[in-house]
Amino acid sequence: MKNSTLGALIVLAGVLTIFVENDKAWIISAILIGGGTGIFFWKDKDKDTDEN
Repeated sequence: MKNSTLGALIVLAGVLTIFVENDKAWIISAILIGGGTGIFFWKDKDKDTDEN
């Protein structure tokens, strides 16, 4: 799975979490959105090259 797809799914989970009826749901939502955004913008490794 590419990083952009995984990141978008995590951000979507964070957006849906904000609507949960819990006082602390915004904390989990912020963590998911922040982590998902970081993964989304992380460069995928090229499997065609032999570099480390």
